[in-house]
Amino acid sequence: MGELYNENLAWVYDEIYQGFIDYKAEYEFYKNLCNGSNSKRILEIACGTGNLAKSFTTDFSTYVGLDFSESMLNIAKKKFPAGNFIQGDMRQLNFVKQFDNILITGRSTSYLLNSTDLKQTFKSAHTALEDKGLFMFDCIHADLFIPYILKNSSVVHKSTYNKKQFERDSYWVKNKNNNYHLIDWKSTYYQLKDSEKIVLGEDSTLFRVFTIKEITEALQHSGFKILEIMDRETYAFDTNVYVCQKK
Repeated sequence: MGELYNENLAWVYDEIYQGFIDYKAEYEFYKNLCNGSNSKRILEIACGTGNLAKSFTTDFSTYVGLDFSESMLNIAKKKFPAGNFIQGDMRQLNFVKQFDNILITGRSTSYLLNSTDLKQTFKSAHTALEDKGLFMFDCIHADLFIPYILKNSSVVHKSTYNKKQFERDSYWVKNKNNNYHLIDWKSTYYQLKDSEKIVLGEDSTLFRVFTIKEITEALQHSGFKILEIMDRETYAFDTNVYVCQKK
């Protein structure tokens, strides 16, 4: 994980992504998937700054938001003090009571950089789920994303939130690792104010994109049945959304 999730830039993430993502629509998407299984207990992995937490807490009897970043969770707790937030690692879930649904939101599977991380996460989710519980997550689609960055090594995304204007300038290059589809990503974050671009900070990170074959094999190995794979457009990347059931 990069600097974006640490103390200096966590607030930038919180504000700029609320301009990038329609969190009401994002919540309705996941709510509809969860309601189809009569869910009561929800675990959101990679809850970040808690932009979905209040809605989940309102509509479901139990919601737990888990994130690896303490800085992100500090913002989440300030925004929604009644929320149930915990710091933890998706590869090592440790709960006494199991969940009906487990979600990994925000394409956070991208930080599972090797097969061990991926399988540990899927097995951990399997253990934390009730029998026939649902596991849902999104991944950046490698077969679409890799050709895109080979033609477009840089991209600018602009965001407006709370009367503030932001810009993110990103530079992508495919990592030389031959085993996985890894991407080196460098970004500079700006606030646009009075015709000036004020640098807020820089971030450099390594992330992974996936083929359907890679994800399918890892899910089958971890004891999941795939119910549906959906193509979904987002503000920046084409994604696959997986809906899986614990065997």
